[in-house]
This record gives sequence, structure tokens and C-alpha cells, in this order.
Amino acid sequence: MKINKCYSTKKNYVFTEIAQKVESFKQNHPNQKIYNLGIGDVTLPLDTKLVDVMEKALKEQTAKDTFKGYPPETGYDFLKNAIVCTYAQMGIDISIEEVFVSNGAGCDVTNILNLFKDVTSVIADPTYPAYYDSNALCGNDVVLLPLNKSNNYKMSPKNLSCDKSYLIYICSPNNPTGVTLSHDDLDEWVTFANLTKSIILFDNAYQCFIEDNSPKSIFEIDGAKSCAIEIASFSKCAGFTNLRCGYTVVPKSLIRQDMSLNVMWKRHQSTFFNGVPYHIQKGAEFVLTGEGQEICKKNIDYYKQNAKILRQHLLSSKYELLPSNNSPYVWMKIPDGATSWEHFESLLQSYGIVCIPGSGFGKSGEGYIRLSAFAKREDILEACKMLI
Repeated sequence: MKINKCYSTKKNYVFTEIAQKVESFKQNHPNQKIYNLGIGDVTLPLDTKLVDVMEKALKEQTAKDTFKGYPPETGYDFLKNAIVCTYAQMGIDISIEEVFVSNGAGCDVTNILNLFKDVTSVIADPTYPAYYDSNALCGNDVVLLPLNKSNNYKMSPKNLSCDKSYLIYICSPNNPTGVTLSHDDLDEWVTFANLTKSIILFDNAYQCFIEDNSPKSIFEIDGAKSCAIEIASFSKCAGFTNLRCGYTVVPKSLIRQDMSLNVMWKRHQSTFFNGVPYHIQKGAEFVLTGEGQEICKKNIDYYKQNAKILRQHLLSSKYELLPSNNSPYVWMKIPDGATSWEHFESLLQSYGIVCIPGSGFGKSGEGYIRLSAFAKREDILEACKMLI
């Protein structure tokens, strides 16, 4: 037996490290109020109608005729059909067999690596740290594509070799920068992926915050079904960060080396995953109804307004921000030349404000911090008074 030595060299996950620092600060400053604009966790409570749906589903477990045992590892048909209908409303045709219900995008976007060997992954820098960390812990090769002013903070395949295949991670709007990729941007990636037999992992966890005409699904792009997997979540759009539910779409037409990725992922989930609880899936189904969407929209609008308040205040205070209105995050340049971790410590120690250091999202994130609009409105307003 050999131990995976990658675990001995990888530092703590950035969000874990921040949680430890904040907890230590709380213990040393018990009277200091904390303004958590750090991790992107929702703060609004669940709507009572959503809870009623899940309570009804739980009560079904008390009756012999409606009791449920193990859930299907790919999800109940009622939820998968609701997801298929949601795509149909976008003009996208997918089948129920292509939908796999999971306990969140974070698990799928990392566990999907089990389908591949000898991987070279392409990851934007900066971006969601789980992409890089999961590959590093597997010992995979990683190509980082820096996002900066020269490329308008957008990743492009122009400098990648066409002689090899890649696993390409795309998150649009990007976390943390908030920059979205246009139809033309994504078309370039789809063309490249089909040419090189690469696979795109498209994380659309933040699509509900897109306000312009940027694509909300990779499958809006012609040819995407032969090269892309889409991973989605109910966490941000419906407040399911504690309930845990998401889904992954693996097209049947996605074939590599004579193997169906759809069949492979079904095989993977049947072995490594035991399914999402029935009452959680009933809640997710309600979220996708007209009434559920209206409820979710109110919460999403609340967080959008938080982001608007943050942006307007910081811009009026002469801070430099990336111009994005499609994100629940604010990507802010540090004004005093400090490192991102130094600025994190300064905000925490001086005001009790928690942010995320930009370097936690990658080397190119140095010199920036990310502020989350998922905080409570009163915390956003109070933090604005201190961020002058």
C-alpha cells in the first residue's frame, strides 16, 4: 500500500483556514461583532411554503403505503422531469436519463475526476479553489489560465495546444471575479473541446444572478452536448446550502474512447453515492414550479441588491472593482499594496469584517479580496460605513 503524498504537501482548504482564523478571533474578541462577507453562504431563511412541502414529504414516511427506503442514486423521476422541463423552457432538449440528482455541485465537480486517468486540467486563475485543490490532491497536471486586464478577465483556449485533450473547468459567472462568458466566448471553447476531444465541466451555480444575455447553460451552444457536462446546484438559487441538493447533466452523446460518459457516471453514482433524501428532492421539485421560482426570485433579488449596495459604496469610495453586475460577489482591488492575506487580517482585526483573500482563489488573485453579498442586509450596510 502507498499513501497519497499529495495530501502531505497541500495546505488547508482556504475556506477551512478562514473559518479557523475567524473562530480564533471570536474567542479572543468575544464582544466584537462579526460582519461575515466571506464564504458565500446564504443568510435568508427558507420560505414556509417550501418547508411545508418537505414536511408533507416527511410525514409520508410515517405511513406504510407512502414510506420510502433508499432513494434512487440518480434521483427520483419527479425531480428529474422537473429539471428536464426547466431546460425545455430555455429551448434546450435533454432527456431524463441525462440528469443525475446529487447532494450539491461541490461534490460532483470534484468526484467527476474519478472518471478520468492521466488528466491535464485547464483551470482559470483565479477561480473556485476546489477545482485546483481536487486535481492537486489527485496528482493531476494543471494548466492555469491567468485572468487579468489584458484578456478582460476571460479565459480563452488560444494558447492551449491542439495536440492533446484536456478537462476544462468553466464557471460563468466566474467565482470570484463575477465576469461572465458570452455566447461567442463559449462557442470558442466548445469548438476547441470538440476539435481536441476535450471535456468541459461547466459550473453554472450562479446562473440565477445573470442579468444580461450571457448564456445560462453551456447547452445553449451548438455542439456542446458532444463535449460538455453541466453541474448545477439549488444552494444559491433556493437557499439549499444546508439541505444539499444539486444535479449534473451528462449528455448521452458525450463519448470518449468508445465509452459513454453518461453510462460511466451512472456506474460511478451507483457505487459511490446513495442518493438525496426524498423530502429534499420534493423541496427541490417545488423550487422549480412557478410558485417556487417566484419565492426564489425574491431572495435572489435581495442578494442582488446587497451586491449593488456594496458596489455603489465601494466605487464612490474610490475602490477599484471589476465591472460585473452578474454576480453575488464583489471582486475588489486592495488599495494599499498589502497582500490579500494582510488585508484580510486588517479588516478582521480592525472592524470584524470577514472577506476572502484573493490569493485563495489562485496566484492571479493576489492583490484582491472577494466580498460576499449573501450576508445580512444590516451587515452589508454597517460594513459599508467602515469600508471608506
